[in-house]
Amino acid sequence: MKGKRLKLQLAFLVVYLAWDAYALVYPWVGRWSVNVLPYFLKLPLTSYRFEYSIVSWTVSHRSIHHVMRAIYRAGFVGSFWLPAIYFTLRDEERAKRLFRRFALGFGLLALSFALFHVYAPHVVYTLPEHYALNDWTARPEFVFPSPHCTLAFIGLLSVLEERKRETLLLALFLALVPVSTVLLGEHWVWDVLGGFIVALLAVRLEKRV
Repeated sequence: MKGKRLKLQLAFLVVYLAWDAYALVYPWVGRWSVNVLPYFLKLPLTSYRFEYSIVSWTVSHRSIHHVMRAIYRAGFVGSFWLPAIYFTLRDEERAKRLFRRFALGFGLLALSFALFHVYAPHVVYTLPEHYALNDWTARPEFVFPSPHCTLAFIGLLSVLEERKRETLLLALFLALVPVSTVLLGEHWVWDVLGGFIVALLAVRLEKRV
């Protein structure tokens, strides 16, 4: 049993590190990626007024701001590893399925960023929030679909399949990750929708396979 769990944990680690490797080589992989931001900004809910009002509201409510910031900071790692650890400990078969879903999700994200990209609201506009500088682990092109939201939705859909009360807090955290990205101006509303679509595709592809 312990040997199987260790293999599953190593499998998740390989997928996670593969995404880091992609982020590292993206300057070469993404050389032909098309910047579609000018077209993206023609969509509703992308205006300066909309983004500024959302972030201003969040910042003005300190308790909400602190909670959203904490959730966002833990969002990427937490959305991946919390469901991975839960299923590895509770259900080996579901853990394998989650592993495949994450692998598919990362693959779809990698393909989309290689083809086209946009930039985050706080990169396009000056917003009333403090933002960390982008580095190789958080490329400014990795916006639509949102990697944060993709992982959160894959984890959430997988956890909801359990229909167990013990997963309530985990499900709540995963559900709030996409919310935090929008309220903080880290992602557009459309990035969340894109992340959900990628997650849904990953889940459905995994079920067919």
